[in-house]
Parts: sequence; structure tokens; C-alpha cells
Amino acid sequence: MVNNKNLNGPHVIHYKDLKYTSRSPLQRLKQATLVLSIVFSVSLSHANNDTHLIRNTIETTLKNGMKVIIREDHRSPIVMSQIWYGVGSSDESGNLLGISHVLEHMMFKGTQKVPDDEFTRLSRIYGGRINAFTSANYTNYYQLYPKKYFPMALELEADRMTNLVLRQQDFDPEIKVVMEERRQRTDDNPRNLAFERFKWIAYPTSHYRQPIIGFMKNLQNIQLKDLKHWYQTWYTPNNATLVIVGDVNAEVASQQVEKYFGKIPQRLTPERNDVLEFDRVGYRTMELSLGVQVPNIFMAWNVRSIKTAKNPQDAYALTIIQSLLDGGISSRLQDRLVRDKKILTAISVSYDPYNRGDSLFTISALPAEGVSLQKAQEMIQAEMDLFKNELVNSNELEAIKSNFVSNLIYSQDDLVGQAHMIGQLEVNGLDYRLIDDLPKHYETVTPQDLQRIANIYFVKDNLSVMYLTPEQQE
Repeated sequence: MVNNKNLNGPHVIHYKDLKYTSRSPLQRLKQATLVLSIVFSVSLSHANNDTHLIRNTIETTLKNGMKVIIREDHRSPIVMSQIWYGVGSSDESGNLLGISHVLEHMMFKGTQKVPDDEFTRLSRIYGGRINAFTSANYTNYYQLYPKKYFPMALELEADRMTNLVLRQQDFDPEIKVVMEERRQRTDDNPRNLAFERFKWIAYPTSHYRQPIIGFMKNLQNIQLKDLKHWYQTWYTPNNATLVIVGDVNAEVASQQVEKYFGKIPQRLTPERNDVLEFDRVGYRTMELSLGVQVPNIFMAWNVRSIKTAKNPQDAYALTIIQSLLDGGISSRLQDRLVRDKKILTAISVSYDPYNRGDSLFTISALPAEGVSLQKAQEMIQAEMDLFKNELVNSNELEAIKSNFVSNLIYSQDDLVGQAHMIGQLEVNGLDYRLIDDLPKHYETVTPQDLQRIANIYFVKDNLSVMYLTPEQQE
């Protein structure tokens, strides 16, 4: 099953349901569950561990360096556990592009204690749900079980952190599965293939340009010994964050984590690849003719994330601009260029403020029949220039911010989303407590903030453009 909602955001490869997801930041923010009521912190004393309690959340660092965040949520008798390893496609180099994702597949092939496909079979027997995904910044594995099987989930995850059995007889068919994913989702999908190539000009120096699934020649080159080395290099507790959200007693769960993970030895990990990008490297263009039915335009500006911006408020302002442009049926680009002027038939805007490195502010669009790609680019650029030349009306801005903050609050009902947001912030170098301040940051964005950052980022020297046109029939 293939789900290509949006080509602009970071692509994520799911293993068990074999699905790419590529959501805009707003969609991801709606999905992520945020608990916004944490208002105080109390120190706890645990032997040999650095532990803090924030209302119903315990944060612990084990002696082996593994970060553990446990949040109680007693609305349903289930528990979500997620482990986040600080390694993804941006950490790969040379002929091994795609190896993080290949290892993700192999992590379900068993240990001596839980051999073959027993990991998956146990989840079916005990009513669990398991999955994994690889991104540019991290590899994530999760298990969702009824509360009484939560200790089993910890035992299984700790076991494969250190005891994974990598066998040639498992690797040979599995690498073919990954190759088939590559064919179906990229090579045979012209728009995905075009965006993959587009990233090489949009990210001229950052390792974010590398495809998560790797190129076919990389997949043909990866050997079992490479996987073993990658596993031994990166899969260590001091490179992992364990997030637990659900119907648990936080202190008891902390003791269970110590039981299963505490004795796993830590190992030194390499320095991670650079994911920063130069400012204003120059206007870059690309033209491709592939098997699309209608022309497409992609425009991407190099911007900062919360992590990399000198002033993090820039990232919050960029997120509000994204919502102003494409935050619903009444957003600016939908209202003006799709319904009113009929310049475009579809448009999508994406930006990831929570990235480990620098980000892209990306717009992709389909021009209306008879509208050239050049004309579409001009009209989109004119809308972007309005932010530079005019202050956004305060009523329009307040309406967008109110809707945005409401989505933050309403999203707190999703158990999986809570764990995902906590883990995503932590693995990308942002303290998970940031979720407490997000409404405040978004509410304080002013028209002057939008104008200021538009003049910094939305300039020609910071822009990459790709024209994608249908192939000419012979």
C-alpha cells in the first residue's frame, strides 16, 4: 500500500504496513498528542540515576546513558513504548545509503531467545501492535500492548537491542523486499522520483539530500557484514531514547526499565554527519521530464528549524506562515490561486520546525490547464513577496493562530501521538518539555515577525525550483 499525501516533508518508511508517509508539519502536529498541562517539576532521588518528575512524567537517564521518559495516561488500559535510535539516512555515507532502513527490516528477524518471526507472532497472540519507521534523523520502533503485557514489550525490545541474530538466509530475501519498495515507491512513481532528485539541489551540502531508502545501486552493494557493523555501531543504549506513555505507574515502570535495560553496556558512537546548510547559496533550477500526467512545480527555500535558528521564534513564525498559506480551505493559496484566480488546481506547503538540522520551506503545485509553470511560479512568488512588503492583517493572523493552538490542545487525546512528539523532540536534540511552551510561542508571533523572517528567507538566492513535465511521446 502506498500513501503519497505530500512530497515536501521528510519521507518516512514504515516496515510492517509498508507505507511511506510524508505529512506537512501541520498534519504531523495535528496527529501528535501534546499534554499541555505540565506546570511544575519535583526532584526524585533514585540510586545511580539522574531522575526528575514533572507531574505525571518521569525522566531518567540510566547508568549506561539511555534516556527514559515515562508519562502516565490512565484513560485506557494500554501502554505505548517507543525506542528512538539517533541514527538515520543522514548519518550514512558512500555506498551504504539506505542501510538504516535495511537494518530496520532485519530487526524483526529474531534473536536466539526470540527466534525467526516470533517477535511478530507474540504481538498477534497478545493483542499488540508493532511497527517501525526510518527517517533522515532517527530510527524508531514501537510496541502497543494491553497494560499487563507491557513488561513483555520491554523484555523484547531490550533483547533485540543487543542480541539480534543477523543471518544470510534472512538477509537475502529481505534485501529484495527493500528493492521492491524502492521500485514501487520511487522508481515507478515519477513524482517521488523527481522530488528525490530535487533534494540534491535543494540541499546542496546537507546529508538530508540522501534518500532514506537508498539508491538501487546502494541496495545491491550492501552486505550482511555491513549490517552487522551498522548495528554494533549505533544500536547502543547511550544512543537511544525510550518513551513510555500509558496506563502505568511511572515509578514502577522506571524500575522495570532498569531491570531489562540497565545492564546493557554502552559503546561509543561516531560523530554524526552534518545536517546544516549554507545561507543563500544561489538560485538553483532543475527541469525534468518524467511519466507524470500533468506538469508540476516544486519551490523550496532553505530555512532554519527551532534547533538551528539563532532566534527560535523564526521557526514558530515560519510555521504560522505555512498555516496561513495552506492551513485549510480558506488559506491564502487555496483561496487566491486555486479558487479565485484559478492559476492552480492543487497546492501543498510544508515545513518541519522540529528538525535536527536545517529545514526546507517547500511548495508544490499543479498549474491549471493552459497556465505555464513559469506563470505559476510568478504567482506563487508574488504571494510570498506579500509577506515581505505588507504586514499581515492582525485579524487574519489571530484567526490562524487560534485555530493552530486549538489543534495543539485537541490533539492531546491520542496516546500514540504523545509518545511520538516526546520522542521526536528528544531525538532531534530538543527538550520534550518544549511541548509545554508551544502554544505560548505560536500565540506571540506578530505580523512584524512574519515580515522579518520573510525578508530573511524568501529571497531568490535562497530558492530552488524544479519544473516537472510529462515525457514527450515518440
